[in-house]
Amino acid sequence: MQSEQEFYRCLTADASSRALRRIQQILSDGALSDQDCFQKIEEVVTLMEELGLSCGGRHDF
Repeated sequence: MQSEQEFYRCLTADASSRALRRIQQILSDGALSDQDCFQKIEEVVTLMEELGLSCGGRHDF
């Protein structure tokens, strides 16, 4: 049982790390215009939704 719990803990940690790395990559371009920055935020919200993480009801634009 312990090894199964450890497996899922590692799996979750790995998925979280990969998601954070992708978000970092999306937002790391410092030369973005406001419109480009808005698009990057949209990409982050889309990623979170793909991962099953709701961003609340304010994201309906």
